[in-house]
Amino acid sequence: MDTCSTIRHSRSSTWFRTPGSLSLVFILCLISFSTSVAADTQETGFWSIQLENDLWGSGDDRFYTHGTEISYASVDTPPKFLTSLSDSLPFYRKGGFEIHGYSLGQTIFTPEDIEQETLVEDDRPYAGWLFLDMGIAHLYEDQGDREKINGLILTLGVVGPISLAEQVQRGIHRLTGSDNPRGWDNQLENELGINLTYLRKWRRLFPLQSSRSFELSHHGGLTLGNVYTYASLGVMARWGTRLKNDIGPPTISPGFPGIPAFRPDPTFNWYLFAGVEARAMARNIFLDGNTFRDSHSVDKKPLVGDLQFGFAFHFNDTRIAFSHMIRSREFEGQSDPAQYGAINITVYSRP
Repeated sequence: MDTCSTIRHSRSSTWFRTPGSLSLVFILCLISFSTSVAADTQETGFWSIQLENDLWGSGDDRFYTHGTEISYASVDTPPKFLTSLSDSLPFYRKGGFEIHGYSLGQTIFTPEDIEQETLVEDDRPYAGWLFLDMGIAHLYEDQGDREKINGLILTLGVVGPISLAEQVQRGIHRLTGSDNPRGWDNQLENELGINLTYLRKWRRLFPLQSSRSFELSHHGGLTLGNVYTYASLGVMARWGTRLKNDIGPPTISPGFPGIPAFRPDPTFNWYLFAGVEARAMARNIFLDGNTFRDSHSVDKKPLVGDLQFGFAFHFNDTRIAFSHMIRSREFEGQSDPAQYGAINITVYSRP
């Protein structure tokens, strides 16, 4: 009997009715699902961890304050529900290199003043997002030195106390001796979230001397759901060695498209990257508040921009990337743009 089935048979017990136990139930179900699909894959795959934190950017603890995402990607045959989902879109083109994967992640949002216990009405709400991504992507050559990438991601998760954002932030702050966040009683209410994201990226490689090359790419995307609804457009430039080995490191949504996978190479490879992305935001639950219940909310800005730059290197079976993100003001009254840093480590798992 799997974890979720065992839990369903225990619903009559008292411990199941507590908020902390509900959080544990949801996490165990996500872990049970993600590990079972990874275990079904007998071929090689990629394990990746993405860490994002504002202390590595602005040095302050505010706005989008932390994100963690653990991913598994495989080049084996994808599950039927992912192929059926992509087949249902007439504009989704397949062929070439195919990859699919799963990500389990959490993001945490707080107002600027985390030591104030009462509700800060003109600042963003406390909120957490615990989610599972299931995605498929295809990369194919268009005209020799040009390539296209299609990607489709289904996201399921929960917002609110069940996301365990409060417990995670308080625990980390106790360990690091940071200020205690006092306003979590004002966070968004529990809500099931679902998003569907389609991404397309075009890239062109320009060979240079000494095995180096330059890449210029542009991308667009559309996300629909009760957590996020937005359209995005962006450009990215990369310069370094053997750029064809990957398309760039991933970021936690919303952000630049990337894949937690690369082509292993026994030589040492590196590249620098920089890009900008604009998003027209129709829905952001972390600013608009809960969909079906009254909650704290602020007036979001309809257009948000990201500037990202960093560097990455990979050797043998490991890729490591460091990046810095500057995000424009997301709501009316926000004092400064948000800044955060990101670290990604991706490891190729051989059979």
